[in-house]
Amino acid sequence: MPRVSVIIPAYNSGATITETLRSVLAQTYSDFEIIVADDGSTDNTTETVLRLAQEDNRIHLFQLKVNQGVSKARNFAISNAIGEWIAFLDSDDLWVEDKLEKQLKLAEKTNADIVYCSYGIIDDKGNRTCTDFIVEKHTSYDKMLARNVISCSTALIKKEYFNKYSFSSEYAHEDYALWMEMLRDGLDAYGNTEILAYYRLYSGTRSSNKIKAAKNRWIIYRKHLKMSFIHSLCCIIRYMFKALKKYKHVS
Repeated sequence: MPRVSVIIPAYNSGATITETLRSVLAQTYSDFEIIVADDGSTDNTTETVLRLAQEDNRIHLFQLKVNQGVSKARNFAISNAIGEWIAFLDSDDLWVEDKLEKQLKLAEKTNADIVYCSYGIIDDKGNRTCTDFIVEKHTSYDKMLARNVISCSTALIKKEYFNKYSFSSEYAHEDYALWMEMLRDGLDAYGNTEILAYYRLYSGTRSSNKIKAAKNRWIIYRKHLKMSFIHSLCCIIRYMFKALKKYKHVS
């Protein structure tokens, strides 16, 4: 059994998935499997992954016949994972070569249920677009109401918890909704402050539209977490302030 299962949902990711997969294959920690869930791609994603799978048998491709969305693609991949830990990586993001090694060491040191890390923010050409996002060494449910420090491509979570939890397609910020549910139930999360991943931010995507992101965050506060109006309002103001500070140097 590989110790880590790397989950990569992919939809029309032919332009970026080779670089993404090679950043995993280059890891100094090698006891892993890669599960790519091709979510009904219509470009060359399938052919690209199959070609790389011929080079390294740790890559496994599962094809969903029709596009079902990132939540269902991740859940499907998790259901086929056999690792002790689940690591998430989006099909256009990148890892630094010692990302897994350092996160697993931190998990052993802290006995964490969830491990995350700092990350750089890049554009489609790989250029830095703003200041790096440096995380706190420990986070909690209360802290995460205002500042989400767990980017999906940095998350490493014990596989056993996915017997209870899964991604919901009901929310646009499905990863944040899941982290908050886990933290509210008492799971412990620790972060490595080093830059161990790179997150791509494209103009016009849901992550770059902070007004829309705030609306989606409000929905999670009120509907998923069932917070009061006043509590939600206080949290959304704090969230917007921190989000503007995070992206203020975007080029």
